Amino acid sequence: MTLSLILVVFVLVLLLIAGVVVARKVGISTDDSDGAIGILIVPCVLSIFLVAMAMGLVIGWEGNQSAAGIDTDEAAAATALYWSTSALPAENGDRIRADLRDYVETTIESDWPRMRQRSLSPDGDAALDRLRASVNAVPTDDPVVALDRFTARDEAGRLAEMRVQRGDAAASEIPRVITIAATISGLAVVVLPFGMGVRGSRARVFWAVLNLVFVAATVVMLLYLDNPYAGVLAIGPESMEDALAGFDRIDASMPGD
Repeated sequence: MTLSLILVVFVLVLLLIAGVVVARKVGISTDDSDGAIGILIVPCVLSIFLVAMAMGLVIGWEGNQSAAGIDTDEAAAATALYWSTSALPAENGDRIRADLRDYVETTIESDWPRMRQRSLSPDGDAALDRLRASVNAVPTDDPVVALDRFTARDEAGRLAEMRVQRGDAAASEIPRVITIAATISGLAVVVLPFGMGVRGSRARVFWAVLNLVFVAATVVMLLYLDNPYAGVLAIGPESMEDALAGFDRIDASMPGD
């Protein structure tokens, strides 16, 4: 659920206004506040909100941290593969390094924008296929070269595995039942203080408004933790950019450079 912040705020304001209007029309008397509504219904609604919000935030945060770890591992796999090409025949090593650079650049330029929409780019898939084909093209006549090719293939395979995991992380989301429960119960938690008669009491107005701000902020945070590659805590391609910059340093340290 990757939404525009303006749209989210607009919808929350509309729902709040509608809820306050309903609460004012229906009204909650002092007897009701001291009775079943205040003793049973309000604590139940608050419990649902707190439980749903806690579950959603934990799931969203864990997903965000897991995605960050995947990106770091993918950048490390790309760096390891780039280093391993120094042991391959010059022509094959140059070809693999060029294709690896192309793959990392394509990941940064094409994958990341698409991951905000929960998918990977076809260009990234094609670049990875070319890279793996270049690795497989290394001759195996020499046993030493064959062993080096095996290492490179293993590292290319790990890179492909990391790509799959990154795609899964982009497609993952907080269960809809949790976000719906948190949003609806949060709206009730915001509306109830107004319906229970805050007019005429500055203290009640202050705490009702503070409660409104807190609940709205946590609901918006929940919505924006839904996709680790979008929103206010979006993970950027910094790890891959660092790997790409590191390729130049590796080139400079290779024999003959």
